Amino acid sequence: MWFKQIQLFQLSNSTRYSAENLTEKLEALAFTPCLPSLPESAGWVAPVDENNGPLIRTVNGNLMLCLQVEEKILPATVIRQELNEIIKQVETSENRKLRQKEKYSLKDEVITTLLPRAFSKLAKVYAYIDNNNHWLVLGTINAKITEKFLSMFKKSISDEIYAVATNKLASTMTLWLKNQDYLPAFGIEKTCLLQDPNKQGRIVRCQQQDLFANSIQALIKDGCEATQLALSWHDRVQFVLADDCSLRSIQFQDEVIAQVKEMEPETIQQQFDADFLIMSAIFADMLNELLSMVVKKPMKESKIPLLEVPV
Repeated sequence: MWFKQIQLFQLSNSTRYSAENLTEKLEALAFTPCLPSLPESAGWVAPVDENNGPLIRTVNGNLMLCLQVEEKILPATVIRQELNEIIKQVETSENRKLRQKEKYSLKDEVITTLLPRAFSKLAKVYAYIDNNNHWLVLGTINAKITEKFLSMFKKSISDEIYAVATNKLASTMTLWLKNQDYLPAFGIEKTCLLQDPNKQGRIVRCQQQDLFANSIQALIKDGCEATQLALSWHDRVQFVLADDCSLRSIQFQDEVIAQVKEMEPETIQQQFDADFLIMSAIFADMLNELLSMVVKKPMKESKIPLLEVPV
């Protein structure tokens, strides 16, 4: 259980969560299998795959939770094929062409008919609450899944969620490349995505390149900005920082994994807790240092609401 990508959100500073009060809130929206007539279902499940396991896993004050989403698989080609057949039958029997509004209505009927026979796909989304920093650390960058998770979180917990108030990250990362002015805890690796803000189609992907070479610096001087930049932290973690402040392609180095092995976990639960302990401790230190370089002001003073999160 190692997050490969994360988004960071600020929670209300006045609240400190416990496993007990959080579990009670999550139980109201615990996962139940999708009904035959519905396209999807979402609810909370135990982070560790075990019978009747707790909905919250607590390690060192951090609380892990997991949202499970069941989605019916209905390929568009199947819907279209079934719909075309029905349209053909109706038009033949009634000797007329159907209006577009009638076709849309028939499509809804086709989907309703097919749903009980559709296969289901299950997906789990993990996140944890860092009580010390008042963060929600979400283990996905997918926009659709993020919206679903935050919606369920607000329905269950009714807490405020704030976006991280950063400077314009593309400009900040570009200055790092131009001036090599950043915290010594971080290192710039050999991958970045350059884009010209005045010409959106002008994109340069750099892989295994010396980003301080004259050729790359010439692109920056010509107006390109770094919208994604590969960084390392204390030679323990590598990741790609994006201009939306998400972290992608996170890789923990061997010495980090060795720390877990030294704890000699014997059960699935112990293995999960050991991974969670090391990962969350590293993220806490790394993210605080990273935020010190990119936020407009301390996160505890930031009150920028997260927009368009349905409740």
